[in-house]
Amino acid sequence: MTPTAIPILRSVFAAYAFFLAHWRPILIAGLPYTVAYALYLFLTQGLVTGTLDPGFQPLVMLVSIASIIASIALSAAALRMAVRGDFSGWMGLQLGRDEFRVFIVSLLVALLTAIVFVLVFLFWGTVFGTVAGMALERAGLDPEETGFDLMEAVSYMGRADWVAVIALGLGAMAIVVWLTGRLVLSLPATIDQRAIRVMKVWPLSDRNGWRIVLCLLPAGLPILIELGLYEAISGLLGQRILDVAHLLGEENATAPGMMRMREYSLWLGLFSAINVPVFSGLYAYIYQNRMKALSPQ
Repeated sequence: MTPTAIPILRSVFAAYAFFLAHWRPILIAGLPYTVAYALYLFLTQGLVTGTLDPGFQPLVMLVSIASIIASIALSAAALRMAVRGDFSGWMGLQLGRDEFRVFIVSLLVALLTAIVFVLVFLFWGTVFGTVAGMALERAGLDPEETGFDLMEAVSYMGRADWVAVIALGLGAMAIVVWLTGRLVLSLPATIDQRAIRVMKVWPLSDRNGWRIVLCLLPAGLPILIELGLYEAISGLLGQRILDVAHLLGEENATAPGMMRMREYSLWLGLFSAINVPVFSGLYAYIYQNRMKALSPQ
């Protein structure tokens, strides 16, 4: 490990230690968001199942906006607690410049990640199509004459073709994951420096992108427990807790993978008061570690 390498286990322990040491003010700060989000889920599920009158639709919009604002306030509060040790505000919550900065930085990071994601997977899709076309040609078929349907062409792909496509796909995914690890320090830096920081904190994670990713994995352990709880409750009830078919459209409603991902994302929103502070504690520790490591002695 180089002298400036991020300590993985110590960072993860620091994240959970932060939550355990301040669980009371953290959960209090998360209460408004949790109530608003739970009410949002209740109303949307009621409208889907027909147990609620369609007249409740305007209320759903208001509750949705309230939950978004409360979510931003919770994120900023958790970061303030972790970075500055600042627990001020009503229930630890504020609506000011910190919240605005966290919102803008979150948007910028999401936009940058989305752009990179689209670019790398467009490249991967192009290569996939090229490899499938070459497989057709090796089978003695002209891609233009056959219409070149990708779903049919993959049946002609050999093992070497699949190895190349899968390896390239994993490489594309690795780029997005690595970028995510490099950008997480934008949030604690923005809170600490009281200014929007995205690319200016890039040097802080230099040569440590994958170490940050390795820190994120064990910090996300509560998410696995929460998903297990969802499946356990669904099993006891004999049906899925959340009905998401109406959110996916008719074409995607029968896709089990997409339905599960949407169900999980909605369910995990209920536990943001736990997950957000744990990750905030992790981000804060790594940020402070890097600032100390790079500061002149």
